[in-house]
Amino acid sequence: MNRETESPSNAGTTHIVWRYNTLPWLLLLVSVALVCTQVERPRLLLNVWVPWAEVGCMALIMTPIVLVGGIDLSVGAIVALCGIVMGVLIQDFGWTATAATIAALSTGTAAGALNGTLITMGISPLVTTLATMAFFRGLAMTISSADSVKDFPELFLEQSIQFGIPTQFFLLAIVLIASGGIVHFTVFGRWLYAIGDNRIAARFAAVPVRRVDLCLYTACGVVAALVAILNAMRHNVAIPNAHVGMELQAIACIVVGGTLITGGHGSILRTLLGLAIISNLDIALGFLSSRVQFVNSESRLIVIGTLLIAVAVWTERTQGAPES
Repeated sequence: MNRETESPSNAGTTHIVWRYNTLPWLLLLVSVALVCTQVERPRLLLNVWVPWAEVGCMALIMTPIVLVGGIDLSVGAIVALCGIVMGVLIQDFGWTATAATIAALSTGTAAGALNGTLITMGISPLVTTLATMAFFRGLAMTISSADSVKDFPELFLEQSIQFGIPTQFFLLAIVLIASGGIVHFTVFGRWLYAIGDNRIAARFAAVPVRRVDLCLYTACGVVAALVAILNAMRHNVAIPNAHVGMELQAIACIVVGGTLITGGHGSILRTLLGLAIISNLDIALGFLSSRVQFVNSESRLIVIGTLLIAVAVWTERTQGAPES
């Protein structure tokens, strides 16, 4: 429909969509401006952004799960478990770094597949991943006797930097391209939106809903294992109680980007936008904490929480509007 022939109701809807689409970009502008005013050597930001690159990997791979109306609260625990499995096999059993890495990938795949299998059995994704979050975290604590694992092989640690760039950024790029291509340019991606819009109708339309769920949660487990491997490479340690709250950070990036948590509406690029907003805002507040007395870790959480509430309310008010 041409703009000249739009009805008043359609024109109003278009105006709502335009206003919605500007909100995340305005937030990004503010967050980037805050960072730029606090940083004297921009290259140092690469090191500061590394943890957010790991969160971004999980946010991007979790976006398809959210698109179908699901959620995965166990990703932080899977990352910790995979890191511990790899560390224990190297330190206590004398495995090579390559063999232990394969074992960590297998662990993440199995953990994700377990989530997917339980969900295909009809258990709520929230209940399933909340339960497995405790299970995987407890398993990591048990395997490691609640102690960290250190001193990985030197050759393994050398892989943490490639071409002067932390390896996490290469993984982020790979996950971005793969998830974006699958979600937006394949039949599988169209299935995701169909399931998110109406899961029952999707079944009647011959969409393999259970198979899609299993694939999504398994893929999430694989990416979590890769994040665990790269994190151990960078820090030379695997900690059983690490990455607590990673799942909430990933969900925050998805929500702030504009993807509906109820499914059927959103995109990979929106999650990338949400990641840019949240990470820059958190980094800027971190820099400000050394100069402004009332800006500390607690107030940073308040700011992020307030932002989430505001964006969630705004998204709910505009969810009836179509994508522009």
